[in-house]
Amino acid sequence: MKKNYFFAISLLITSYGISQEFEIGPMINYEPSSFNIPDSSFIVIGGPGGASEGSRTTGFEKHITFGGYAAYFFEDNVGVAAELFYQETSATEFGDNVFKSINFIPYGAFEFWNTNIFLNLGAGIGLMIDTPEFGEGYNVDKKDIKKFDIPVKAGFDYKIDNILTIGFGVHSSVTRVVKDEILRTHYYLGIKVPLNRILAK
Repeated sequence: MKKNYFFAISLLITSYGISQEFEIGPMINYEPSSFNIPDSSFIVIGGPGGASEGSRTTGFEKHITFGGYAAYFFEDNVGVAAELFYQETSATEFGDNVFKSINFIPYGAFEFWNTNIFLNLGAGIGLMIDTPEFGEGYNVDKKDIKKFDIPVKAGFDYKIDNILTIGFGVHSSVTRVVKDEILRTHYYLGIKVPLNRILAK
């Protein structure tokens, strides 16, 4: 009997400790998306050979992104986290052509001086689960459409009393989802709910 009590107390203490350092729950974002494509302009970076081909966005379309996240904080001001979410990408100039993807992005979280404001930086992988056909009028060959790309995340989170996290930033691919043509770009405003911390209260 004493062993059972000891085990139960140990489990409660361990659960309480984890709930203070680890959080997991759902996330939802409002995301204007666009495609970034090369154009005929040039950007001069500076120095010999410091020019590169320019690019432009193709008009933003609005989407809702949803999924889940987990975060572990080593100290009050440093943590690691990851998001797994469903995302749609489209652009005004590309009509009804939509890329649908599942994205996994690990990232680091760094707090600014005990303000509950965190800088988030990371990169992951996007798996295209549905890609558009692109009809006439679009110079896109089906064989050039990729199944994977590499999205990066840069943004800020504001944590509210272990009840809610509000975040904003950008998800932008560093590899093209259509060969030599299209990069996915998303700006996001979203919330995360740390369910395990809420339930531990």
